Amino acid sequence: MHFLEMTDAQKMYKGLLVKAKALSIDYIDVVNEENVVSVFISEQTQYVVQVVFVPVMTEFIINNKEDSWILDYIENLFYFTDYEEKKQILEIAKALMDGNNPDIPLVQEVVPRKQLIAEAIHDFLEIPISFSFESFLKFRMRTYNEALLQIVESAIDEYKLEQEYQTFIQGLREFREKREPKIDQLHIFHDEQFYFYNQEFNEIKRDELFKYIDRKLILHQPMYIDSAVLAPLVSIAPKSISIYTDQIDNGMVQTIHNIFLENVTIYTKKSFENRRIKAKKL
Repeated sequence: MHFLEMTDAQKMYKGLLVKAKALSIDYIDVVNEENVVSVFISEQTQYVVQVVFVPVMTEFIINNKEDSWILDYIENLFYFTDYEEKKQILEIAKALMDGNNPDIPLVQEVVPRKQLIAEAIHDFLEIPISFSFESFLKFRMRTYNEALLQIVESAIDEYKLEQEYQTFIQGLREFREKREPKIDQLHIFHDEQFYFYNQEFNEIKRDELFKYIDRKLILHQPMYIDSAVLAPLVSIAPKSISIYTDQIDNGMVQTIHNIFLENVTIYTKKSFENRRIKAKKL
């Protein structure tokens, strides 16, 4: 393997040695001479290629080349030049490739990148062979690069959605901060739906909640605001909120927490009745 960069050759060389040693394979000889890494296999050639060469080369590409390719797409195809924006999109892209956010349709359709790289190496390799590593990357990785582009597109979509969400949250936060609290303390019980209770733990029915909604909040929000939970909650602008839930990762729970920040305390569902009984005795 011929490398343009000596540091790349050294990384590949060390990776092959470490992998072979970890698998106790002593019938492979790896030699590094400046920018050239040579691999000599004395027996079980296909096995060594499968368990040593292909995994090491795959990990090398992911760990040493992938980020720069993603950043190149972000800047030169989608024209994001701000450092922080590029960094955030890169992090989202890496998370998508690692299996997070699997519900995104475009991501579901993408074959795992390790599989794509391994297949490209298998299709290319013929023993014996001498090749330029950079030429392999340029001419034999088309399927992988197409998948990478799809991931970047999804990452940019996710980034834009996150920016819109943060703007939405900030708008609600500012609206809430300008209002006088209609109720000082609210208790919210989450059991598929959200049920509101005042500081005495008396339930606030839906029709009563609806009366609290400030119409200006609905009119001035660029995004849809939920009229059953968020709109009345922000309009009431309580000083403190206690949420009783067993799903702290629930989207609405997280949104309430993001708007009211330190004014939110989260409890388990089973603690609701105990706290309600204690409040009634006071």
